[in-house]
Amino acid sequence: MSNTIGQTLKGKRERLGMTLNELEKQTSVKRDTLVLIENNEFEMLDNPAYAEGIIMKYAKAVNTDASILIQHHKEELPPSVNRQYDQSIEQFSSSNPPMYKTQNKESRELVIWLSGFIILALALWVIAVILL
Repeated sequence: MSNTIGQTLKGKRERLGMTLNELEKQTSVKRDTLVLIENNEFEMLDNPAYAEGIIMKYAKAVNTDASILIQHHKEELPPSVNRQYDQSIEQFSSSNPPMYKTQNKESRELVIWLSGFIILALALWVIAVILL
């Protein structure tokens, strides 16, 4: 069985003799977050969508090619923001738009009635000013 992303990065860090504190200073990533990455607990991150970015920072700090690491272990990573965007785009392009995107006809009718009332009131005011 192959190593997980976390095991690979942790092993590389340990072979370099680097402590988590040193890695934290070098990457500006909190120690707790680094531990979550090493334990492959991506879902526990404050924002799992940032997992790839954190992995890239970690890999760079331990002289490892992050793109190859991520490519070999895509299934370990949580769904990326791009995949979430794809789902949103698919939803909006479907024939059934979300309810909040449909136009409310009652509000349009209200605007028309209010506009008519304002125009009528202005016309009456102008007539009253001219006659007085």
